[in-house]
Amino acid sequence: MKHNFQLRLLSLSKYNFQLILLLAFLVISCQVKNVETAKIRGKIVNPRTDEVVISRDFLLLRSDTIKLNGQNELSGTVKVPVEGLYIIFIFPEFQTIYLKPGDSLAIHLNVDEFDESISFSGSLGFENNLLLDMFLANERENNYFYDHRFQFDVASFNKKLDSFETEKNSLIENFKDEYSQTSIKYKQILTLFKNSAYYNLKEHYALKNMNVKFSDDYFSYRSVLQKQLADPNVIYMNSFADSFLEYKMKKKCEKGRNPFLELSYLIDNEIFDAEFKDNMFVKYCLRYINRFRISEQDTVVKDFYHKMKDVSYQSFCDEIIANNRLMRVGNLFPKGEYLTPQKHQISSDSLFKSGTKYLVVFWDLRFRKNFVSNLKKLKKYQEQYPELQFVLINTNTGQFDEWQLQVPDEQNIRFVQAVDGQQIQKIRPYSLAQIYLLDGQTIKASKINMYAPGFEQELQQFIEE
Repeated sequence: MKHNFQLRLLSLSKYNFQLILLLAFLVISCQVKNVETAKIRGKIVNPRTDEVVISRDFLLLRSDTIKLNGQNELSGTVKVPVEGLYIIFIFPEFQTIYLKPGDSLAIHLNVDEFDESISFSGSLGFENNLLLDMFLANERENNYFYDHRFQFDVASFNKKLDSFETEKNSLIENFKDEYSQTSIKYKQILTLFKNSAYYNLKEHYALKNMNVKFSDDYFSYRSVLQKQLADPNVIYMNSFADSFLEYKMKKKCEKGRNPFLELSYLIDNEIFDAEFKDNMFVKYCLRYINRFRISEQDTVVKDFYHKMKDVSYQSFCDEIIANNRLMRVGNLFPKGEYLTPQKHQISSDSLFKSGTKYLVVFWDLRFRKNFVSNLKKLKKYQEQYPELQFVLINTNTGQFDEWQLQVPDEQNIRFVQAVDGQQIQKIRPYSLAQIYLLDGQTIKASKINMYAPGFEQELQQFIEE
């Protein structure tokens, strides 16, 4: 009995062990199937920065960053909650890539020849190479019509569109076997990717020919806006929607109603896909905020916010509004710390002294041509206004040695480097041409760029005050 009992215990223990192994295998299998990441590796030639960003949205809010190693190679995992298009941002360029949870993608590209040099391999290599070929075909089609300024009659225009459609279909036909093995989702994305350039060109042709009476059949492609999209990140869908909204706005020609409120209404009523609708809401909300330098939530902003589903988009807009608030005329220039070329740290209080007028501009080491053109402009202003002081702030925090080597020998321009990257982003949220006119530390003018019409007249008035 004792032996039998021990055997039964052994058999039971063996059974339990097998059961545990089976359960562990099932758990691991479930985990593998539900993995919400993808592996990314690759080689970047001529990078401008040491990082690559992979994002689910064009604002890079839901994103992962992979650092390059000393050989300009990258290797890491990124969040991929759903199959679809993601944005790969390698400063200063971006492209969309197709990713699936649990899969991998390898990339090789030269930043100086961005779209033309990208090649993909790995488990998703074929899908991404075909998408890139389709993108380049869309670009060729787009360039052809813009180069000819859309100067075709309707019949000739449609005929030429059909010829490009045949070319793009042949791309898929050339890889029929590989294409047949891809997912249904991918096929839907590729179809929308291919057709979106066609939608955009049709809409732009109608916009350029507002006086032409088109048949209802001509606009049949617009029905795509009333459907769920295969993916909200198809690039040309944004251009198509922009042209569509502009066409609708021109047809309405209503006076007295705020055009951005009208745009908000059109987006809400003419676009069905929730994610794509949010993309358009945030684009036009930001356009409104930037154009009018909105520094408080007003009726228009609140209207956009009420309709946006993605709260992270609202937060992003709020950051721009807060930056505009900092830059309002009459405010003190935001406090910060700076390094001189001699590596002395000074505060903004020491940099900007009362009783002196300043023109403040910015420098980014990654945009050498921009710096050179801005410097020419400053030299011109130096000759016109010898009493004006010039401060040029380098925004590349942490790259002091490289900046120091490039500082030119200019007697009447004060060169400094920002210490705090987040602080400088608040001061300069728009572009490298952004400028300030300061009287001591008080902001007298805050402009998006010094090439805008009327700026020189405003500068003259500032000097004479």
